[in-house]
Amino acid sequence: MLPYPFSYFNSIWGLRKPLSYRFGLNWFQLIFTSIFLISLSMVPIAIQNSSQDTYPLETFIDDVYSPLTDSVIMDLASNAQVVDGRFAYTGSNPSQPSIQLGDPETSTYPEELLLNFRADQLVISKQGKELTNIHYQAITTESFQSKENLTKAISKDWYQQNRVYVSLFLVLGSFFLFGLNFFIVALGASLLLYFTKKSRLFSLKTYKECYHFILNCLGLPTLIAMILGLLGQNMTTLITVQNILFVLYLVIIFYKTHFRDPDYHK
Repeated sequence: MLPYPFSYFNSIWGLRKPLSYRFGLNWFQLIFTSIFLISLSMVPIAIQNSSQDTYPLETFIDDVYSPLTDSVIMDLASNAQVVDGRFAYTGSNPSQPSIQLGDPETSTYPEELLLNFRADQLVISKQGKELTNIHYQAITTESFQSKENLTKAISKDWYQQNRVYVSLFLVLGSFFLFGLNFFIVALGASLLLYFTKKSRLFSLKTYKECYHFILNCLGLPTLIAMILGLLGQNMTTLITVQNILFVLYLVIIFYKTHFRDPDYHK
């Protein structure tokens, strides 16, 4: 018998090993293996997050770009420019109350949402509370030519200046979703198998055996999902693929073994 964790990887291959090798791990090793499988699923997500250079700001601030109406964009395209990271505006402030161009003349912010293009940074506030400030890097004079260009530039500068926090939030959020899906599938499937313990048709008798068996069945689907993630598939696709492959693998093993050991007698 191979030592752990090699014994686990040896048990995930084939159609009989997942069932036959369901006794080797204790509860601590089973829990550690569960966390390890979730972490494997997170590898491509972490790599994807580290390689991206922008993330939509509207994901964190609802309707953040709604003040950028067509008239505001036209005004900015004609009268605004960014030179050496400094914003300059030569026109008159637009009538749109949620847009302020230049340094504020008052500290009162009655607007629901305010985009203040100051000389050194863009300050976004809501009901007088500053939500974020963004320095002009990706935001250039050319960005003001269209709303699409401007929103992309704002999101890129915001992400680059908050990359660590946003990436950590995305990784933790993904870990929670992967973990929730994993334990719903693993615990639920184990419970369903445990209900068959009183039947004389199957070899599974304890919940630990059932959970160990389910972990063995989840190993290969998780590895395949991780490879797909490394090839660029998103999180939703990875979870879907993992679940489908797990169910198919479980069905094939049932067809091959009927969840009975070779020497098991009714």
